[in-house]
Formats: sequence, structure tokens, C-alpha cells
Amino acid sequence: MPTAPASKGSDKRGRRRKLLRKLRDRYRLLLINDSTFEERFTMRLNRLNVLLLGAAAFLAYGAFVTAVIVFTPLKRYIPGYADQETKRNAYRSLLLADSLEQRLHERDLYIANLRNVLQGHAPADSATLFAPLAEKPSPEDLAPGVADSLLRQRVAREEAFSVKEGRVSSDRRELAGVFFFPPLRGIVTSRFERQKSHFGIDIVAKADAAVKACLAGTVTLASWTTDAGHVLQIQHGNDLVSVYKHNSVLLKKVGDKVKAGEAIAIVGNSGELTSGPHLHFELWLNGEPVDPQAYMVFE
Repeated sequence: MPTAPASKGSDKRGRRRKLLRKLRDRYRLLLINDSTFEERFTMRLNRLNVLLLGAAAFLAYGAFVTAVIVFTPLKRYIPGYADQETKRNAYRSLLLADSLEQRLHERDLYIANLRNVLQGHAPADSATLFAPLAEKPSPEDLAPGVADSLLRQRVAREEAFSVKEGRVSSDRRELAGVFFFPPLRGIVTSRFERQKSHFGIDIVAKADAAVKACLAGTVTLASWTTDAGHVLQIQHGNDLVSVYKHNSVLLKKVGDKVKAGEAIAIVGNSGELTSGPHLHFELWLNGEPVDPQAYMVFE
């Protein structure tokens, strides 16, 4: 009984030695001319060499196929494989599609808002608040309010105690009896500064709010500029001109007659010289800029 494990171990060693001998047994490969029996090629080899040569040939073939796929255009025809150029093109297409979708959404919003304005269904902060102005105003409508009375008193005091003769005082005397309609209610973020060549004021309001004409007149300019975006200009009486810049949509064209308080544009963010939705409003009298806040209350 004790000799059984030893015999099994010796059998395993014997089979292992037999396998190694088979792998190391040498063979001769001959190529002989069948007609003359002349020996043309001979090679000595064994089974181990054949296995090693086969493995080396398989690895070399795999490396060759991989190199052909990676470094040649053939990889484009392999299903599921995408090169860097294809990925870049797909990413650019995704960005363009997203930008186009955003532009279409903005256009739909503008068209819907314009349709509401033209049909008289605009929200409470736009032209519908001032629809009664199209009719004949009542004496109560023409009566000056508290803010207007205070403004007129302040202007009168400044003119009474002013010792300087200049264009501004003359302009104020000419416009003192004119009743202006504020083109937009909002917050004035930039005031009139002649020294800095800022010949108007910037009014920030809700997006898509309607811009109204400050006085009755005729549209003389309705165009697009790189700096100011959509611009509309109205010629009023007594050589007075009002300018409205950075609009998103213009509701009037050149030659249209407008009334005071009539919607003429939609607040926007067009043009390069802008940082958000607002209205840049200017008043020009006899070719000279005047401060709109001297005659209107915007807030």
C-alpha cells in the first residue's frame, strides 16, 4: 500500500519526459526534384521549433493587421470604429444643431410677441395700457401729474437763477410747453453725458416690452447698424428728432405716421454696444442733443 503514491508520481514524471523527448526529437525537411531526385532544400527542426515559429508568425500577422487598421484609411470601413475627425465633425454638428434650435426658439418668441402686439393681446406692461391715447384725450388725461409739476418747477428755478447763456437753456425754453410721452418705463442705468459723447440715456426694462413714440411724427429711419442693432428714428415738429436703439423687432417702417404713445418697437439686445435688453433713447433739437430726463420721467 505505501508504494502506490510513488508509482503515480513516477508515471507522471515519465509521461512528462516522454512529451519533452517528442518535442525535442529532430526531423529533417527535404525538398527533392521528383524527376532527378536531386536534393534542393533541407532543414532540421523539431516540434518545439515548429510551435515557436507558428506562435511568432501568428503574432507578426496580428501586429501587421493592427497596423493596417490603425494607420490606414481602412479603419473607416470597420463597423463601430470612428476616427478623431469623425468625432470632431459630430461634435461640431451637435453644437450647430443646438444653436439653431435656440435661434428658432427665440424667433418663435419674437413672432408670438409681435402677433400679440398687432392683435391687441399684448401683456399689461406693453402697448395695451396706452390704447386710450389713440382716442381724443380727456381733460383729466391732459392734466399734469405730481411728478410733471415738480419737474417743471425745478426747470423753472434752474432757468431763473442761471447766469450762463447757452444752448441748454434755450432748448429748455423751447421744449417747456411740449408734453412728452415716456417711450419706456424702467430703470435708467446710463444718463445723458455730453462730455463723454453719450447723447442719450439707457433704460432697462422687462424683455419684450413695447417701446412707444414720445411724440407724434413720421418715421425717417428704420434700419440695422452693427453698433446699435435695430434702430428707429422719428421726425417730430419744430426740428425735434427722437432715436430708439438696440431693439429686437421694429414695428414701423420708413414713412409711417405714428402717434404719441403708439408702439413702434420691442425692447431687445441687438448690436455690439450692448450688454443686455435695454433701450438707448436720444432727443435731438435743431441738430443738438438734449437730455431726455429733463422733460420725461422714466421710473
